[in-house]
Amino acid sequence: MARWDGIDEFIAVGEEGSFTAAARILGLSVAHISRHVTALEQRLNTQLLTRTTRKVVLTKEGEIFLHQIKHLQHAMDDATQGLASHQTTPKGKIKLTAPVMFGETFIMPIVHNFMHDHPDVEVIANLSNEQEDLLDGGFDLAIRLGHLKDSSLKARRLSERRFIMCASPAYLRRFGEPHTLGELHNHQCLVGNSSYWRVNENEREKHIKIAGRLHCNSGWALVDGAKKGLGIVQLPDYYIDNELNSGELVPILTSYQPKQEGVWGVYPPRQFVATNVRVLLDYLVAGLKE
Repeated sequence: MARWDGIDEFIAVGEEGSFTAAARILGLSVAHISRHVTALEQRLNTQLLTRTTRKVVLTKEGEIFLHQIKHLQHAMDDATQGLASHQTTPKGKIKLTAPVMFGETFIMPIVHNFMHDHPDVEVIANLSNEQEDLLDGGFDLAIRLGHLKDSSLKARRLSERRFIMCASPAYLRRFGEPHTLGELHNHQCLVGNSSYWRVNENEREKHIKIAGRLHCNSGWALVDGAKKGLGIVQLPDYYIDNELNSGELVPILTSYQPKQEGVWGVYPPRQFVATNVRVLLDYLVAGLKE
């Protein structure tokens, strides 16, 4: 195994940009990490890292080596996970990523239940609205919403989401209820991250431009604005289910509602899915269904 010595340490330092962070992730001392990475550089006769008093940066050769050696690390993981797949008890580390709001509200409570039931599992969760690169980031699982881009990644459908247009009864009494898409131009629309809404017209999905006085990148803020009669909003169902059930918001233009989208668990294209990831996916399917 001499040729493998220092590889995990180097990958951790290269990804984290710090010997201290790498030591924390691997559960080793900084001295151990530094010693093994230095020995690796000596075996390769190549400087992989530039070390300063403030930070650690990959050299050009280090960047190339990191990209290539991670594929070998994944192959090693596949080999060990092939054995681990026969285990019945989840154990080990899972690194996952999910969108911030959906992760906070839905994913992490299910993950916490999973961890409670399986105390030998460690979870590193990164909630971000940026789509992280699973391979470069070393992620075991990503939660993705909506249409998946073509890729070599594997995916399991966990649940669905619907986009719904709605408004408060007070707003509709004051300004009237639109019955066609063209009538939206005469209404205040609450604008989120995009000034286009997705609709389904004559069995074809299309995007329509909307405008209004309120622009905000927070779904919860748009819900509050809609409840207070500021305009019409289009949001995923999980933002507004309670308000629709209570009557604080009323669905409109339902015949133009776009088709359901998937909520996906996406994972690297490895031959084996580790037991801990596979069982967590089962928990997510059951939990999101509830």
